Formats: sequence, structure tokens, C-alpha cells
Amino acid sequence: MFSTHTFLKSTLAILAVLTLLIAGCDFLDPTDVENPRTTDDDLAAAEQPVSALLPGIRAQFTRALGSTVVTSAVATDDYSINGTGLGGNDMDFPGLINPNTAVINSTGASFGSYWNLQELSALASFVIDDIAPGDESATNTLLAEAHYYRGMGRLMQAENFSAIPTEVGGEPVPASALYTLALDDLQASLDLDSSGAFALPAEAALARLYRGQGDAGAAASFAQSVLDQDPNFLFSQDYDADNLVNPAHLFIITRALKELQPLPRLDFLDPKYTSRSASIAVAKAEEMHLILAEVALDAGNTGSAQDHLKDARTIALERATAEIDDNDQRLDNDLNPRPRSAEITIAFEPGGDFVEGLVLNRPGVVETPTVSSTSVTEDQIDDAATEIELARLLYLMRQEVLFLEGRRLHDLGMRLPIMLREIEQNPSISPGDLGTETVIPAYIPPSNELDLYTPVDIYASNDVDAALEETEITILHDMNRILAEDRGLVVSNPQLP
Repeated sequence: MFSTHTFLKSTLAILAVLTLLIAGCDFLDPTDVENPRTTDDDLAAAEQPVSALLPGIRAQFTRALGSTVVTSAVATDDYSINGTGLGGNDMDFPGLINPNTAVINSTGASFGSYWNLQELSALASFVIDDIAPGDESATNTLLAEAHYYRGMGRLMQAENFSAIPTEVGGEPVPASALYTLALDDLQASLDLDSSGAFALPAEAALARLYRGQGDAGAAASFAQSVLDQDPNFLFSQDYDADNLVNPAHLFIITRALKELQPLPRLDFLDPKYTSRSASIAVAKAEEMHLILAEVALDAGNTGSAQDHLKDARTIALERATAEIDDNDQRLDNDLNPRPRSAEITIAFEPGGDFVEGLVLNRPGVVETPTVSSTSVTEDQIDDAATEIELARLLYLMRQEVLFLEGRRLHDLGMRLPIMLREIEQNPSISPGDLGTETVIPAYIPPSNELDLYTPVDIYASNDVDAALEETEITILHDMNRILAEDRGLVVSNPQLP
């Protein structure tokens, strides 16, 4: 992990100063410093160092979550890239994704997922392993929070990468082992403070983790425990309009090019984050029901699976919405208007039925969900006659309900590579090693077909008020059917390196 000591040695002093300014606490006595660099010993000797450093861990978790949401979204069928703000559209072509792809090799807060997750791990490990043992003021509540954040970072790494080094100069650790590290931290968080603010989030994370490991029983146990304690559970990460902006919002609304353009059948969900400070859901009751539905389906209990899908749908449709005057003209890279008229109907695959209500009128005022929604109806759930069809609905609901929350890449079974900067500076990693190449399952379509639909030219011209000439759009691939048929359920086929 090339950045561990570099990050800590060079930025913890800045972090301490910022904490001083924000919290007004006497963190470091400048009279004790003979040079401008703050050392590890200085931090360890400071008053209440764990408490003082936790705001930095929180901020880094915010960056890690947001950048992972953006990175995973553009690599999947959720969004295609239109414009230059994400280093071109290589992420739309899974076969082109490599360690030097701009999004992968970035150190930015907006889409540098690898970098930000490693920084989160480094900072949390420094606090937990180096500072906390000497800090008598470090309460179990504070330590539970630190372990939660480190565990969540490891969980996101395990879901989205095939292998990552966890120590300076170390060999890449496979995803299966990353899951174990995440499990240790999340369980430690729960053990340290079983009734605190991070107890339910930790249980929800453990349900998600055990699903990823293929442990159906443990996944169901934790998911049910969360629902028993809070049937409408929602744990979100806030952002700050001035200092830590929701990165997805930047590419959906703020930037003129509006690089993130949703697959047309997901248009009704966009924009999900309508302000710079919009929160991102980290865990919620809907996901717990979806996990329970998957476990039931894996056991052949279709009736229970249907019940949980309905429960997830009910909660999702009761979540908050927001109105926004959206000036997005829905232009592609050739400046052709993408579907932007409510008259348009969508077929999820060639030969499929055309569905209305999935595309909103733009530019104009739109109302979109800020937490969850789904296009799936109760009738569809009731009428699903086979386990394959129920699995398809499960994947569809996961895609819609967990939209822009960093889950889709894992469901697709794709895994991103280690960034080039790590490969070049870590002597234990060589090109071709585990973790250095993108993992693309055979069922993923070639080229950029994850994002394609037909026809493309559906308006009379590129003008914003051009007449609509084609009202029926067909998505090239129904990836949720492909997942149901070719991958099966994640809990029974975790595809772990």
C-alpha cells in the first residue's frame, strides 16, 4: 500500500490543525515542536488524539464512499459517460479498463476509488493500531466508530477489486481475505458498542458482507436483526456543499457537460442527488429485505422471496423525493439527444414488452427519488412463475433501489484493477499479478454494449425543442435476466478470487 506512510506523515499535521480550527481543542502545543513537521510521537502524546483524529477518518470515509459510487456507476450499465470530466469514456468499455485508465489511476476525491479507499484504511489503521493503545481517553464508542469505517473501506474493496495490498510494499491480498478483514473490524465495532450509533450500521454491513461471502445463514440473520430493531432503517453519509461535495452531483447536475447519463430505463431515478450536500445511503431497510429475498430464493422458498421483494418495494416507494428544474438536455457524445420525453416507452430487451413511465420530460421540472424507488410492480412479483424470473426481478430491484450507492459493479461480478501508481511503486506487485487486471465475466457483453439501446436517432434534430420521431426504445441487453440465467444468485455464487 504505497500511500500509507506518505499520507499519514505528510497530512496528519494538516489534519490536526484543521481539527483545532473546527473543534477549538488544544490538540498540539506549538512550543513543543522544534520543526514544522508533526510526528507520530507528537500525535500519540497529544491530548485525546483518537477523538481529535476521528473527524479526519469521517471525512476520508465520505471521500471513499463518494468516489466508489461514481467509479462503480460508470463501469456498469447504470450510466454511460458523455463528455471529458471523467477522462473520456473508457470506463464504458470494460475491456479497455486498466490500471492507467483515468478513473482508476486518479487520486481525486470525486472518482479515485482505489486511492481513497486505501487512504481510509491507512488513516483508520494509524488511529486504531498506533494511537489508540496509548490513548486512555479513547472510549469504546470512539473505537467502534473507527473500526466501522475501516471495516466499510475493506468491504468496498472486497466487493469492487480482486486483490489489494494491505501493508506497505505488501503483496495483493485477494478479495476473500479482504472480506475477512472487513468482518473482523465490523464485528469489533459491534462488540465495542453494541447499542451505539454504529451498531445497526455495522449489522447491516455484516448482512451485506456475508451475502458477498456466500454465507446465506449469517446474511439472513443480520438482515433480519436490523429489520427487527428498525423496520425503516436508513443510515446515510452527509456531504458538505463547500468542502466535501457529493461527487455524483457534480457529474449529474453541476458540470455543464453532465457526464453521467443513465441507461434510458433508469431515467426516472435520475438525478438522485439534487444538491451539493445530498446524502448517500450507506445502508437501509430495503437492502435488508432484498438480502432476505435472495436467501429465501436460494433455499427454494419463492413465497418468502416474493414477500420480501414486496416489502422492499413498499419501503422504497415511501421514501422521500425531490423536485428540481433539470436543464439536462440528455445529449450523448455526438450531441444527439438521448431519450428525454415521457411519451417514450422502453423494452428491457429485444422482443420485450414496452414499458411506460420510465423516461421523464427534460429539460424541465422533474420529481425524483432521493433514497429509493423501483419500477417493479406487485403484479410482476406475484406473476413471476419461475425462480429465474424472480431472480431477474431481484437483480432489477437491487439495481433500482440501490441506484448510485455503489452496489451494481459487485452484482455484475466485475472487479477493477489496482491503480498504476501502486503497481509502479510497490516492489511486490508486477503487471499480470492478481489484482492488476480487470475481471470481466464471460456473460458481460463486449465493447460498450452494457450501455447501448436502439434506435439512437429519435428526434428530428439536436434542438432542445425538436420533435420526437421514435417513441419506442429497446435496450440491447437485459443484464438482470443475464445475471439471473448466467451468474445465478450472488449468495450462492460469490465468484471470490
